[in-house]
Order: sequence, then structure tokens, then C-alpha cells
Amino acid sequence: MSPDGIEGAGFGAAAYGQGRIFQSERDIQITEHHHHGTPGFGSGPASVRVPLAAPLRAGLHDREELREELLSSLRTHGEVHVLHGFGGCGKTALARWLFEQAAPSTVAMWVEATTESQLRGGMLAVAADRGATPQEVQAAQEGRRAAADLVWQHLDASPEPWLLILDNADDPRLLRDGWLRRSARGTVVVTSRQAVDPAWMAVRASPHRVDVLPALEAARLLHDLAPGEQQPEAALRLAQRLGCHPLALTLAGGFLAQQLLESWTVEEYLERLEENPVSLLDRGAGLDGGARQRLSLTWQLSLDALAERGVPEAMATLRLLSCFADAPVPLLLLAPTALLTVQVPGLSAERVEAGLHGLISASLVDLVEVSTGQGRPHTRCVKAHGLLLETVAAALPADEREQLTEVAAKLVSRAVREAGGESTLVEPHLLRLLTSDSADEELLDAARQIRTAHDDAGRWSDAAHLAAGVAQHSERSRTADPATVVADAIALGKIMYQGGDLSTAVTVLCDALDRAKEMADQAPLLLADAYAHTAFTKGMLGEYAEEYELRLKAAAIRKRVLGTTHADTADVIRLQVGSLYLMGRFGEALTLSRELIDLLPRLHGERREEVAALSQLMRAAVMRHALIVSRTSDQVPGDEVQRLTWAEAGERAQEALQAHIRHFGSTHIRTVSARSNLALVLWELGHKDRAIDELRRVLASRSAELGEDHPFAIADAADLARLLSLSGAKAEAAQLAERAHADALRTLGPEHRTTRQCVAALDSARG
Repeated sequence: MSPDGIEGAGFGAAAYGQGRIFQSERDIQITEHHHHGTPGFGSGPASVRVPLAAPLRAGLHDREELREELLSSLRTHGEVHVLHGFGGCGKTALARWLFEQAAPSTVAMWVEATTESQLRGGMLAVAADRGATPQEVQAAQEGRRAAADLVWQHLDASPEPWLLILDNADDPRLLRDGWLRRSARGTVVVTSRQAVDPAWMAVRASPHRVDVLPALEAARLLHDLAPGEQQPEAALRLAQRLGCHPLALTLAGGFLAQQLLESWTVEEYLERLEENPVSLLDRGAGLDGGARQRLSLTWQLSLDALAERGVPEAMATLRLLSCFADAPVPLLLLAPTALLTVQVPGLSAERVEAGLHGLISASLVDLVEVSTGQGRPHTRCVKAHGLLLETVAAALPADEREQLTEVAAKLVSRAVREAGGESTLVEPHLLRLLTSDSADEELLDAARQIRTAHDDAGRWSDAAHLAAGVAQHSERSRTADPATVVADAIALGKIMYQGGDLSTAVTVLCDALDRAKEMADQAPLLLADAYAHTAFTKGMLGEYAEEYELRLKAAAIRKRVLGTTHADTADVIRLQVGSLYLMGRFGEALTLSRELIDLLPRLHGERREEVAALSQLMRAAVMRHALIVSRTSDQVPGDEVQRLTWAEAGERAQEALQAHIRHFGSTHIRTVSARSNLALVLWELGHKDRAIDELRRVLASRSAELGEDHPFAIADAADLARLLSLSGAKAEAAQLAERAHADALRTLGPEHRTTRQCVAALDSARG
């Protein structure tokens, strides 16, 4: 034995007599273990009657049901509870709260279970607290008596009920040698990052996942930590930016509360957070914050433990996951068959599963089942917290990050090719990778494929982000073909105006048109596309004359290059019809629409069925408008209007709807347009109740898909308000017209045709 009474320097050492051990394991802090008692009593913490965790900086938020269950267990005894979850989610804070809630008649004891030496020393101190003699403890220390049996003998015989906290038991193997048991005299609460372990199962422990906080509770915690004149909205934004992670919230709140030289607001903190989130958050830990109190280190503890347990692949797997978005990652992206097609630095395809199992067991990632739509099977995914991904990504060397991002891009591209049209879960990762320099042409093609699928399905809000990502990447690429860059810009503009963002669409499309003119000889059809889609935005803005001129130019190019009977040529002629009747030139519109219908049997090209359905609707809509205008105006030529009847308009409206259902499906947003036209014709035919019911469904569908302030939805609301007013429902009509008018003024301006429709509906409702 050494002169100072310490035998075996280093971890796992034991102190005898009045010896002292200074240890540092995992957490970067010094913990002094010594027992104030009879000389020769042995080693152990200074006290088991005080929590070794840091004091709570603020009151606990949320977790009401779990707290009530834990409090109830103090009254019933005999239970073991395991609080498990992601590092920094508040397991220890919850345990400390319970420790402080224990009644005076209950002996509350706290043992640090991070390492074997801490666990053993703490548990023997528990035995001493519950009546073990110094000789019994020393015999256990020296291996002459079973240490765990001694502890539980005295816990079982305790005259007072007790609560035992085993904190930071992240390596449950340490507890399997009998240290964790049930007792009728007390309650055991374990905190651990391990969700599942034989140690928990052996004692039939009740597992409780401790997760991130709800957003509002997270914002309240920030306010409690840094009270002042902060705006609640800003606190909520910060909470959401931090993923409502309790440790991150505590660090941010601590920093904001402790500032001396500067006084940042929450908004300023949010701005600085984008520069280096992990480093800034760690500044809130204080000088005495250990590894578990620092965001940059707390998760590394779990990864180090996994490596010690023979799962070094966990770190490499997490590094790959950090290249994806903060969203569920479908397991198909990480399947061995996929990984065999790429080379992941430091990770073989057959060891990815071991890495994932390790990450899941340590609560670093979750295995989740995600729905991709009604009637479809759930997809198994893994999900990591966004801050964890940021922390890992920030620590990656630049060359390794580039390699892993290239791997992720190839995996995503492969998944899109094999998805069979279902790409919902892959899209967030595709978007994330589009912003990187590693996005290659294969990834761009995958993004274009999904963008087109969304556009065709009328899911323009889903398509918008992808279209923007593709266009931006094409724009900054030095190797991209100029025509491809313009085509991507046109696709973006088209999706933006269909989604209702007219100002962005006009800017994008006018610029694309200017560039398309410069390559008119090499890419004439690209110029025609630019003319056609720029025209559409002009029409939606009420600039019908300019719209018509642009359509004429597009039609001329397509007729010359594709021929009159090509579907794309017919489509621009169809849109010319719309321009004509919106300018009040109904005679020309009726003639051109009839010629277009006659042309339909001879159409060719990929879009022939789509264009045929749209052309039938255009003809039906022109007939309806011409019949309405002819009642009060002589601007429709007599010969043309004489051939029109409401009965024929009704037949054409029904035919157009059926054509849309056949081609697009009954719920497609374009089919909704055909339903709207039919509803207005039904009103004129005297089927008033049916017309109103149908128009209600139209408005609900368009508002849900496009938003209440989309120009099409505003027009539907104006039409419905007019019909309601005419049917006598003045109050409902006025309310609907007022809202539509306000939306129209804000998005379209006072002179727009749709705004004037809203004014007329409002006047009718109030008259």
C-alpha cells in the first residue's frame, strides 16, 4: 500500500482509511470521493442524501403524467422506473425533481452510475446509510463479501421507505451483477441513454422515454431562464430552431441571462446561432459545466461508450446521417444493397445495421414508422435530432464531409429512381443535398423527375421548393448547359404562378424570356415555352392584351417547328381562346374554340389527351361566358350566339368534367376547375341548390390545395357569394365576399377582374 493510503492509482482504484481519490471519467470535471465517518470505514461519495446533479435552473415543464406516475410510485414502493432518452433531454433533471419531492418520511438517496467505481462506491455508501457496519462494508470492498447482496439486504430491511436514484447508467452492463433489484421497501429510478437492456427486463422495470419538450413549453422554459422584455414569438422561434431540446434551451437561456459585456436579444441570438450553433450554445454552460452540460460533448459520451462496447460503426453511420436533412431517413437509403453501390468512408455496407442498432440503443436516433399517405403502408425510417446532426457535421473535416455528401447524393438519386413514383420521404434529403456543391447531374435529374411529378399532379406547393433548388443549382453551376438553365427557370416560374406567387413568377419568367431570346436559333421551342408561360402570368395579373400577344408568338413558333396538330401547339391555341374572351372578344373566342375542338381527333404528341380535356373545358367556359354576356350586351355577334343554348353548355360542361376525371382523376386540382364551370352552368339551368353545393366543394378543395388567397380560390369565393346572395343567404354571402375582396385587394389590386367580381358580389349581398 502506498504511504497516502491509496492503492492502485487510476480508475477503479479503492481508497482505504482516510485516503482520497480524484477521478475524472467522461465528464471533464473532478469529483472527490470521500466518506466522513469512522476511520477505516472505506471509500464512497461524500453523501448519498444529496443529489449529485446540478441544481435546476428553472422549474420543470411538461411531463405532468410522468411526474404524477413517479410520485405515485413513492407511495406504493416496489417499482423500478427507467428514464431513458437522448442526451440532454432532461432525464437527470426529472430525477432531481423527484428526489426533492420525496416526503420527509422517505429516505432519498442518489448514486452516480456512470462508471463501475462510482456505482460500487455509491451503492456501498447506500448500504452504510441503511445500517451496514464499517466491517461489513470493508469486507465487501475487499471482496470477502458479495457487495450487491450486502446493499440489497440492508435496503430490504430499511425501517424507512426510500427512493434510490441511479443516475447516468448509460452502460447498463454495470448493473447486471445484482446492483439493480426490486424491493418492497422502496422505489428505484434509473436514468440512462439506453432504451432497452437485459438489466431493465430482469427487474421488470417500467421504461419512460424522456423526449424533447412541446414547442410552447420549450418557449416558456426559455422565458423562465432568461426573463425580461423578450417577445414570446421570438422565444418560440428560438425554441423551434433548437428543436425544443432541453439542454440546448438551458444553454441558450443561460447565455442570454448571464451576458455582461453585451446584451443580445433573442432575435440577435437567433441570427448569431446560424454562424456556429454548437459553439455559441456551449458558451451558456458556464465555467464549471462538464461534458454532459456541453452540447459539443454530451453526445460524444454515448458514441465513446458504443465504441468501447465494440460498435465503432455507430460514429461512421452518424456521420453519414449528418449529410441528410433533419427529417426521417428511410431505411431503404441505408440498405446494404444501396451502400454496396457506393463507398462510405470508414463504414462497410454489412456493418451499417450494427451501427444503427448501436445508435438506436443509445437513443441517438429513433426508429420510426412514417405514413406516406392514406392506404399506403408505413415506411420504416431513422430520425436523429437536428442539433445532433449539426454537431456531427460541424466536426467533420472538409474533405470527409465532401466525400460523405457525394455518397448521400448518390444514395438519394438511386432511391428516387427506384421509388416507383413515391418519393415523399426522400424529398427533404434531396432538397438539402441540392444546396451542396456535391450535387451532380444525376441528383439534379432526380429532382427534376420529382418536380415534374408534383407539377403534373397539381401539387405546386410541394413542387416549389424543389423547382427553386434545381433552378438555383443550375444557375450557379459553371458546367450547366445554358438552355437547361433557362428551362429550369421556366419550370420554376410555371410552378410559382400556378401556386399563386405571381410576383416571383413574373420576375423569374421575364428574365428567362430575355435569355431564351438570345438562343432563339438554337432552341426555338425553349423560346416558345418562355413566351407561353410568361403570357400566363400576364393573364393572371389582368394584362390580357399583352398576354394575347405573347401567346401569338408562342403559337407561331410551335406551328413552325411542331406543326398545327401537335398537342403543344393546340395547347397554346387553347390559351389564346382564354385571352380573347377575357378581352371581351367573344366572337373570335367562340370561333377559335370550335376550330380547336374540330382539331382534337388529329392531335399527336405526349400531351394529346391532357390538351383534349383542357380544350373541352375551355370551349364550355367560353360558351357559358358568351351566354351570360349576351343577356346584357350586344358585343357577342348574333350569328354565333344564336347557335348557343344553356342546354348545350350544360352538355359541354358535363363532357369536359368527364374528360378531366378520365385523364387527371376525380380529385385533381384541374378537375376542380371543371367542377366549378359545371356548377355555374347548373345554376343557369335552374339547379340552384345543386350548384351551390358543388361550388362549396370547389371552394373547399381549392382553398385546401392552393390557399384561400390564391387567385382561383378568390374567384370561386366571389362566385359562391354571388349565388348565395341571389338565393337569399345575404349574411353568409356578405361575409364570404368581404373576405374574398380583402384577399383580392391584397394580392391582385383594385383594378383586377377578380377584384371587381368580389365587389359585385359584395354589393349584391348588401343590396
